[in-house]
Formats: sequence, C-alpha cells, structure tokens
Amino acid sequence: MADSRRVYGIHAVEHCLRSASPECMFIRQGRDTERLKALLELARQVGCPIERVSRERLSELAEGQKSHQGVVLVVAPGLEPQVSVEQLLQKSKNKRLFLMLDGVTDPGNLGACLRSAATLGVDAVIAPKDASAPLNADAIKRSSGGADQVPYIQVVNLARCMKQLQSAGVWIVGTVLEAKQSISDIDLNDHIAIVMGSEGKGLRDKTRQYCDFLARIPMVNDRLGFNVSVAAGICLYEVNRQRQNS
Repeated sequence: MADSRRVYGIHAVEHCLRSASPECMFIRQGRDTERLKALLELARQVGCPIERVSRERLSELAEGQKSHQGVVLVVAPGLEPQVSVEQLLQKSKNKRLFLMLDGVTDPGNLGACLRSAATLGVDAVIAPKDASAPLNADAIKRSSGGADQVPYIQVVNLARCMKQLQSAGVWIVGTVLEAKQSISDIDLNDHIAIVMGSEGKGLRDKTRQYCDFLARIPMVNDRLGFNVSVAAGICLYEVNRQRQNS
C-alpha cells in the first residue's frame, strides 16, 4: 500500500468506490449502521475486497484520525499525470475560474475549499508548494469527493503563477478585510481567480501587489470573520451569481 492513498469517512469512501480504483476496504468489527451496510453492498458491487478490523487497527489505518466513521478505503494511485496551470490555460473555455490559497496550512480547510470549488465550477485550486496544506487523507475526507473533481496544483512561486494567469486574461481578485470594495461591487463576469489568505495573517504583502482588485465580504460583525473555506464559498458563489445574471 506504499504507493496507494487512504480515504476515510463514509461520504468520501462512497465517492471513491464509484469513481476511483479501490484496492481494499477496511471496516470496523461489530454491528454495522445502515450507512455502513450501504457501503458494504457498494463495495461488493464494484468488486472491492472487504476486511474487518478492530477499532484500534482502523485508527492506525486512518493515521490516528478519529473521524473515520468506521471505514477506511485504500485507493490505487491515479494513472493520470498531475495537470499543470499551462495545460489548463491551453484548453479553450468561455470563462475560467480559479481559487488560489495563500498560506492555508490546515488540511481540513483545504478539503472544505476543494468541496466548495467542485460545487461551484472551479477549474483548479492553486497554492504554493511551501507553507501549504498537503492533500492528505484528512483533506480528501473533508472534500467529500471534491478532491477527485478539482485539481490541486502546488506551484513553486505563487506570484509568478498569478502573473501567468494575468497574461492569459485572468483577473486576480484578492480578499482582505480592510478592502474598500465589496466582492459584489467588482465585475466578476470574466476569467477570474479568487485569492484567499491564511486565517491568521491573511494575504501576504507580495501577493496583494499582484492582485488586480482587493475585495471584502460584507459582515455585520467583522471581529469574528469567516473560516477560510466559508469565505471562499461566498466569493465563488458571487462569481457564479454574476455570471448567471449576465
């Protein structure tokens, strides 16, 4: 299983059983819930081997995560090479949409962002290779299948990637609390990349410099703010809202 990846959580496992190449499903010993029974039936239908293991062994397979919900799936590594930003830009498309994450290091937040990205038609989620969350089992679980639908591209230099997108006609919109413009005040009916900063520090100064626009999400109580994945979902929804009404 060295080259395979592990997926846990009922929703993520169900998605991978339907769309990936499952090698083996590990399920906890004992009485099954109705949702686990449905997973067992699906695994049998797709010919995935099933192995009953103890709670302790299941926790080991889930790398110590407590939210495995009684099931871990081992999935064969994908045969498709990782798509690049260049390849995405070469494909013709009417309006592109990217989500860029500048300093998001929590895998759970990455997974939630991937889920929103898949739901709202994002072409790719882009982040720097350094100081960014890995696409691990926790991120895959939180994405609820989004990680298999939207590419997660890690680039060496985020600023350089932003310039590359701009050269291809993509407008870069960075999100900051102190921006004068609301996200709804900006014309998003074009090729767009939304840039989200880390929850602690927000966008780095260098990243801000390469943004075409800086925008804020209107809030009644901005002292609390939004989780980065919630903020990303709001901004991506606004892009889709404007496009549908154009």
